[in-house]
Amino acid sequence: MMHRAFSLGSDTQEMWGLLQMNCLIAPKEEKTAEPAPAKPPSDVPRPAPPPRQPPRRTPTRIAQPRSDRDQAEQLTRPTPAADVRDKVPPARHCLDLQSGHHRIALATSGEILLGRFDPHASANPDIDLSFDDRESLAISRRHARIIGHKGNHLIEDMGSTNGTLVNGKRLMIGQKVLLLPGDRVVLGNHEFLYQPLPGLKAASGPESQVYLWVAFTGRRFSLPPWGEVIVGRRDPIVNFVPDIDLAEEEEAAQVVARRHVKIIARQGRHYVEDMGSANGTKLNGAPLGIGARGLLDLGDHLWLGGCVLVYDVES
Repeated sequence: MMHRAFSLGSDTQEMWGLLQMNCLIAPKEEKTAEPAPAKPPSDVPRPAPPPRQPPRRTPTRIAQPRSDRDQAEQLTRPTPAADVRDKVPPARHCLDLQSGHHRIALATSGEILLGRFDPHASANPDIDLSFDDRESLAISRRHARIIGHKGNHLIEDMGSTNGTLVNGKRLMIGQKVLLLPGDRVVLGNHEFLYQPLPGLKAASGPESQVYLWVAFTGRRFSLPPWGEVIVGRRDPIVNFVPDIDLAEEEEAAQVVARRHVKIIARQGRHYVEDMGSANGTKLNGAPLGIGARGLLDLGDHLWLGGCVLVYDVES
């Protein structure tokens, strides 16, 4: 019962009392001190001592019946409402660019940094807006960040040059604003709409095509519905060319390993796995360990050492 209580996290005060009630060790009764009998006079004959009786044994408590134990175990089992499998995950939201086709899926927890790729920077943003900002050049390297907590999102300006606006109001540096569906977010000269993100099945059709596109150059690569493809950078010295070659992605190709990630297609879904790259891999801002697989969904962003790929679909 103790093992079950700690395993299920139900070690409450009520459970502690239940354990004490089922304890097999009898509590020791406190012995009260009795006053010593008065010494009889010497001339009075002493009565004969009573016959000695065998010492009484302290009775031990009998174990709880089977039905009571079953009832106690039933109290420690979680109700269906407390089962994690029955909890509904929070709805996903995204920032949808109004002047182009760029959906940014926001993680329900954690944070992501939005900005512009810089080959000379020590750290590059999780979301690269270089291709969207190729004409106006109004996005800073570290423009804004979005913090997710239980499905809600806060946005904060990181000291950008051209500022961050939410519904027309400019944010102060360090100011955090809660985003609500329908809010309009402006980064530099680009307006995004904060709205629920449709599921992959709802956005795809019988003739839809799933693809990856490079956020630095806009180049697109189609993904197969079944099999595996290696994403990396070709190396003529060892005569290696990956299935998706990012060697032509200008300065962003410098941070990509020869065998950076592997995309695995199974039953219409795609998974990503890091292959031991030198600069690492992130999925929506969260590091992806070597050998760990992450399920890709609409609007997800893959960070390959700083070169960002966007997972999307179109009919």
